[in-house]
Amino acid sequence: MAQHSNTMTRSHAYAKVWLYFMYFWIIFGIGTYFGQYLPLEWRRPLSIGLTVLILISLFINRSRRFGFIISNIYAIAIGLLAYASFATYLQNLGADLFYKNIALAVGAFIAFGIVGYFFIQDASSIGKYLFVVLVALIIASLIVFFIHNPIFYTVINVIAVGLFLLYTLYDFNRLKRGQFEPSEMGFNLFVNLLNIIINILSLANRFRD
Repeated sequence: MAQHSNTMTRSHAYAKVWLYFMYFWIIFGIGTYFGQYLPLEWRRPLSIGLTVLILISLFINRSRRFGFIISNIYAIAIGLLAYASFATYLQNLGADLFYKNIALAVGAFIAFGIVGYFFIQDASSIGKYLFVVLVALIIASLIVFFIHNPIFYTVINVIAVGLFLLYTLYDFNRLKRGQFEPSEMGFNLFVNLLNIIINILSLANRFRD
């Protein structure tokens, strides 16, 4: 009876994770819609501000109290910024290649999720290494605002794809082990998939050029 209760509790928690996952995609979609009205001169300050906010939230424990608020701000802000990028990629790549790359990103997300959930017993040991790479990637993203080096930007894209695929594996493994809070995990999975999509599109656009 207790085992049945635990199974029901776990299933309910999983359902909440995917509800939060969809919720953040809706918030992102709203931000993307309004991104068409975002003045060009606001994009750079918003990008820098968003990156700084992410760094602060990573290092200040107090920010965890406002984690859900910060998650919503991130989803809206990244949506506002993503509109121009998506419009550019769609124009440069064409609709067919644009959506094929999105399908590739989604397929990779699912594949790494399956590996993390079904084939790896415990991936907790890689968490600290992923965090270090994440911090380095965020700092590098700040630097790229000022140096405008195409090769450096391409390297960041490649590292970002690998990092968020590994984070997908890691988070699905946490799901299996029950070490998650639904809203936090839903947001993490949203961020993983979004970053995989954005960086794969960016690489496709760069190599297309």
